Amino acid sequence: MELLYQILRSPWYCVSSILVCLLYAVYLKIRPLHVDKSVPRVEGFSFPILGYLPHVIKHWHEWPSECMRLCRLFKKTWGGPLPNFGGLPGAYFYIHQEPQINYVLSNVDLFIKGDIWDNVLGELLGQGIFAVDGDKWKKHRKLMSNLFSRNLMRHNATVTRNKLLQVVRQLQKKNYCW
Repeated sequence: MELLYQILRSPWYCVSSILVCLLYAVYLKIRPLHVDKSVPRVEGFSFPILGYLPHVIKHWHEWPSECMRLCRLFKKTWGGPLPNFGGLPGAYFYIHQEPQINYVLSNVDLFIKGDIWDNVLGELLGQGIFAVDGDKWKKHRKLMSNLFSRNLMRHNATVTRNKLLQVVRQLQKKNYCW
């Protein structure tokens, strides 16, 4: 009993106990979210604290192509855990099938972006449609939906084509291109 009392009074015991508690608190804060096993994921790349972050970093320079490759491979929603720090949300999911996208767009209140978008991408995205939730998002979507009507898209495509042809002609006059 005397030995236990001496160990508990030891400064090393106090310091190590505090350190263990702090490390555990940090782990609880940054640990990846649980992603159900039924969600397809890249095999062999999940780590206890980092989740799939090494896979994302490995393919960062080609991430859009890697996402398309995995979409074709899994043929449904796929994703995986990420650490929950520095703007990473704790998990990611990619949806690419029309019914799933329609479900998300028709139930926007279930799929909020939260503060993470504002904290990490606020400078870049501002308060536009890609950064806001709820009523602000609905207002922005309603305003933007008129810009994507079929007739307006045709008109914009024609104007863009004509302007690009003018640029090509100017470049050809100056012998900058073929």
